[in-house]
Amino acid sequence: MDDSILKGNETILFVDDEVYLAEVGKEMLEDYGYEVESMVSSKAAFELFEQNPDKFDLVITDYTMPEMTGEQLAGKIHKLNPKVPIIMCTGIAFDPENINGLELEKVLIKPIDMDDMLKVVRDVLDKVSY
Repeated sequence: MDDSILKGNETILFVDDEVYLAEVGKEMLEDYGYEVESMVSSKAAFELFEQNPDKFDLVITDYTMPEMTGEQLAGKIHKLNPKVPIIMCTGIAFDPENINGLELEKVLIKPIDMDDMLKVVRDVLDKVSY
C-alpha cells in the first residue's frame, strides 16, 4: 500500500494509561504527519481538551483507564464538542455501535495493528466534515 495515502496533518488527542502505548501511538502518528498530544491520564486529557474544544480533529482513547474510563472521557468530550470523532481502543468486547448512547466512529480491539490504526484514522478523518 502507498504510505502517502495514510498521511495527514490533523491534530489528534491520543489517550492511553499505558505509557508505552501512549508513546508508540504518538510516534507512529507523528511519523505520518499528524500533530499528536499524547496523554496517560484521562482526567488530564479532558482538562487539555476543555481548554480548546476545537483544537483536536480526532480523539483516540483507551476504554479501560483509572480515574475516568474512555467511555466517560468520550461522553465529556462530546458534551463540549459533539462533532469531534472518537476512536475507542479496547481489549474487551462490547457493542461498538453504541455505548450508553455514545456515538463512536470506530472501536479497535487490542492488540491493534499499526497499519490498521493508520487506515482507520485516515478513513475517519476523511469522512468527517466540519
